[in-house]
Formats: sequence, structure tokens, C-alpha cells
Amino acid sequence: MRGLWLRLLRGGGRSTRLEVGLPLVAGAVITLVLLLLLGLQQGLDNRAERTAWRTPEKATNGPTAIQTGFTDYVEERPLAVVELAALGQNPPDLPGMGRFPAPGEVWVSPRLAELMADLPADRLAGRFPGPVTAELSRENLEHPDELVAVVGRRPSDPSMRDRRPRHQWNEVSSVTPTRIDGWSDTPDLYQTTYRDIALLAIVLTALPLAGLGGLASRLMAGRRQRRLATLRLLGARTSQVVRLTIAELATFAGIGAVCGAVLHRVLVPLTARVPIKGGEWFTADVRPGVVLTLATVAAVVGVLTLGALTGLRAAVRDPLGTYRRARRDPGRVRLWSVVFIAAAIALFWLRSSNPFVGVAFTFVVLLGWGLVSTGPWIVAGLGRLLAWRARRPATFLAGRRLSDSPRSAWRTVGGLTLASFIAGFVAISLPAGAGNVGAYASGTERLQAVVPAASLDANARKAETVLRTEGIRADVETGGAPDWLNASEWATLTLDTRGPDSEQDRARTAMIESGLWGPEMSMAEHLPNMWLLRDGVVIGFLILPTAALVALASMIIGAIARIFDQRDTFIALRLAGTPQTVLLAAQRREMILPSALLGTIAAIAGLASGATIGSAGVLNPYSTGVLAGLLALGAIALLLADRTARPVLERVGTDLSERE
Repeated sequence: MRGLWLRLLRGGGRSTRLEVGLPLVAGAVITLVLLLLLGLQQGLDNRAERTAWRTPEKATNGPTAIQTGFTDYVEERPLAVVELAALGQNPPDLPGMGRFPAPGEVWVSPRLAELMADLPADRLAGRFPGPVTAELSRENLEHPDELVAVVGRRPSDPSMRDRRPRHQWNEVSSVTPTRIDGWSDTPDLYQTTYRDIALLAIVLTALPLAGLGGLASRLMAGRRQRRLATLRLLGARTSQVVRLTIAELATFAGIGAVCGAVLHRVLVPLTARVPIKGGEWFTADVRPGVVLTLATVAAVVGVLTLGALTGLRAAVRDPLGTYRRARRDPGRVRLWSVVFIAAAIALFWLRSSNPFVGVAFTFVVLLGWGLVSTGPWIVAGLGRLLAWRARRPATFLAGRRLSDSPRSAWRTVGGLTLASFIAGFVAISLPAGAGNVGAYASGTERLQAVVPAASLDANARKAETVLRTEGIRADVETGGAPDWLNASEWATLTLDTRGPDSEQDRARTAMIESGLWGPEMSMAEHLPNMWLLRDGVVIGFLILPTAALVALASMIIGAIARIFDQRDTFIALRLAGTPQTVLLAAQRREMILPSALLGTIAAIAGLASGATIGSAGVLNPYSTGVLAGLLALGAIALLLADRTARPVLERVGTDLSERE
């Protein structure tokens, strides 16, 4: 038994090595991409958990502290300021610090401490009531370069009593003093939006990954189907055949998955340097733990092995029928696809807090998985049409092969089809936001704070006096409240410094020292939105290469898998006198025609999904560039698949040793 297992592992022949090597590559790619996606989601989850304490939750019992805060800015970088005051002898310890700040204490992040040492006091340090007394731990920070300050106050201080205006949608940009008895564990809307977008990216990438996994399983089951049938006809027991098959399949799938996991570990330091939400990552955030990595490897091995075993079931149950009949593969829509679509949408809406991302997710799942479900049916219809309208032998052969085995053909072009869907989604949604980046950036050039309407004129006069005393050239303007605030309660105080960032920082410091400056709504509104859009572009252009890699692997592996799957047909055609050029032309049509049809349908579906987030039209440099890249990807994938599959087809059709 052991000798037979080792002999099966060694295999033989060039085609056997291809059947072994290509699933290994597919397993490595799937594992690598899955770990990268899990790292992204884990990193955003860790960030959300570490910053949840900054959004206070009102005490349900006796309060022990007061918490307030706002987002300040230095050099157009956000500076999160959290102010705390104890209401007794036992205030809660700040997470990661082991105690509560005393009045007058200033705790800052390491990067803020460096910046305070580098910049003049009138640009930054003068905004705080005293010198830095401690540095915040990693447990309090979103990323290594984040600027955070925790200031200890007395309950009687004005900042701990005055009500502050709310921000439009980012709660932590401005927090009214709140009596608390502990720290919140609920992330703010800004953090959850990032997590929802990451989940959307994972779903987009999981679509082609699922197809690649099916292809790898199919290829792993190719030659083994006939070989296992032979063993059963020679008298091997079912249990022996099953054990041999599981051992062989798990070994090959395991080698590929382990290679993908090792490659991911090598790439983690590089992925940690990709800036998202204004900063890079702590390496541990984007590196899944050992348990999660092993679970991912085991899941990839299990899914690939189970998929291959499913394809081998007929050979074990009915070995004689495996030789006597050809399996037809009608591309029916499967019930599990409908169930999965409904479950995915329901779970996302229960988890998501952003309705706009929820709508986009719904369209992506409906249209993306709709393509996966209906793709084989479309291929079958195309095959029947080609066979009916064919005027050349190659076209007739391609049509018959597509209609006889549509699911196998779909696996070949499915990766490219789903890459087209992703490209259409990115091409239409990102330019709508990228076009607003300039507008948001221009909105940060003027300093605009929200102050009580009753004291607006007095604050404006005092601001002019303070700026003149400090030698800061700036125009002071007044205006109404933002549209999401009550105009009778709030108004805006605007400073136009007409100078570099240093003058803006000096003006901010002077206003804060004089007690005139409220939460800076202009920057709090524009800069986070600008980062969100930029990060959407970054995530989008990380998804595109991933989808392209999966599409290339799927096209090449799928083309070769179809040849091995139908080798007996090719040999019979060659023995009947069919020219090799006709077979090659038919093979080429099997890839080009479904790719063109399904790619066009998928790109249109992607455009429709992306339009739920925003649309700037397709006649712009961003959209045309993405769509041109899609055409280039399709041409490259088809060329590589043709060049790779051609020698395999020639060898299978002429070398009778390939026949078992």
C-alpha cells in the first residue's frame, strides 16, 4: 500500500508533472491572496478596537469621569485630542496606560512627541496646558505615525462643561463632554466604514478565487479519475482507493498552500508599508497569527481535496461507466448559489453601519455571484449557437465542446470574466471620488471653526486682536452654521492666513491658547473624506493586480485542464485524420469567444455596481485607463494561455502514451 502511494506521488511523464505543478501554483496563489485579505481585515479590526475608547458612552450607573475631545490639525495632519477629568477617587484606568491622567498632565503618542520637539512651541506645543509627562502605548494608537494627545483636566474647566457641535458623520471629530463610567468598545462610523469597504474588497477578490479553486480541484481530479477506475476494476477496495486518493490530493494541495503561506510571511513587511487612513501599519496587525494561518492553509487543502474527491466520486462508484460514457456537464444554476447570495447580503446588512457601502455590497454580490451562477449557462448557449451557425470545422468543434462541457469552459474564462467585473466596478466608482480629492484639498486651505452663535461677533473681534498681537497675517470672517447644525445655536469663524502651513499652525495655536477656537469643521469634514477617497483608490488598485493574477492563472490552468479532461476526444479526432491546425484553431476559439462575450457582460455589470457608490462617467483618464488595462490583460491572458496550451495539445493528440 505504501509503495503504491509513493509511486502515485511520483507519477510520470511531462503531462503528469503539469497536472501536479499547476494545482500547486493555484493552491499557493489562493493561500497567498486569502492571507493578504485576512491581514487587511484583521488590521482594520485591530485599529477599530484600539481607537474605540475615544468615542465615549454615557454612564448608565454612577459616572466616574468626564470625557470630551476634538480633532485638531498640524501641517494638515489630524491630531486627535482627548480630554479627561476624574469625578472622584477611582476613575477608570486608561487602556494601555494603567492609570488616569491627573489635571494638567499631557500624554502624547511617540510621533507627536517627536513633532513637538521639532516644531516651535507657537506652532504646536503651546496648544497644551503643560509639558509632556508620558507617551501613549501602542494599545492607544491606530498606526505608528498617528498623532494623539490625552490631556488631564479638572471637572470645572470650561472645556469639560461647554457643549460642542457634532460633526456630520465622524463622531470622534467633535465630542461633547460626556459623563462615563468606563471605556467604549464600539468603533466610530469612520472606522466601521473602512471595515465595510475592506469586506467589500474581500468579496470582490473572493469571486475569482473561488473559480481558481474549482479549476485546481478539477485539474487534480483529471488523470486520477481514469487511474482510480483502473484500480477499482483490478480489484482494489473502495476504502483503499479513498485512502490513496486523499493522501495524494492532500499532499499536493498542502505543498501549494504551504508555499503560499511562506510567501505571504515574506511579503508582510512590504504590505505593512502600504498607507491606509493616513499611516502605515503595525506589522503584527496585518500578519495573521499562527493559528489563523494554519487554519487558512488547512481550509485551502480541505476545499481543494474535497473538490477533487467530488470529481472522482464516479470513478469509485462506477469504474466501468467511467470508461464507457462521457460525462456531460450542463451548466445549470445551482441552489446553493442562491442560498449563498441571500445569506451574504443579510449578514453584511446586519454587520454594516454604512448604508451606502451596504447598497454597493448588495449589487456586487447579486451581480458578481450572478455571473458565477449563470456563466456556465451562457457558455452552453454560446456553444449551441456556434455549432448551429458554424461554417468552419474549427468553429463547429469549439461549439460542440463548449455546449458539451460548459462548466469546464467557464472555469477557464471565469477568472478573466470576474476580473472584468472588478475592473468595471473600479473604473466607474473611483473616478467619482478621485475627482473630488482636489475640491477637498482646496477646502483645507482656510481654517474654519464652529463657535456658539451668541458669541460670534465678540470672538471675531478678539481673534483679530490676538492675531495682530502674535504677528500673524490673517483675515477673520464670520458665517452661518454648516447645514447639519442648528443655525440659531452655531456659527462659523473662518481664518484666511494666506500663507504656508507654518502660519496656519501658528494661527491654530494662538486661537486655542486664547480659548477662541472650536472644533475645526472644515478640515474635519474635508480631510477624512479626502483620505477615504484616496484609500479607496489604493484598495482598488490593490484589488486589480490580484484579480489579474488570478485571471491569468485561471486561464492558463483552465486551458490545460480542458485538454487533459478531453484527451481521449483529441486522440480520437487525430486518429480520424483531423488536422492539428483545426484542433488548435478550435482550442483558440473556445477561449476567445466566451472571454469576449462574458467579459463584456461582466464589465457592464461592474459598471452598474460601481455606479451605486458614484459615477463620473467613463470618459475620463481614470476610467479609460482601467478599461484599457482590462483589454491588455485579456489579450495577455489569451496569448499566454494559447502559447502554454498549444504544446500540450500537440503532445496529447500525437503521443498515444498519454492514453491510459
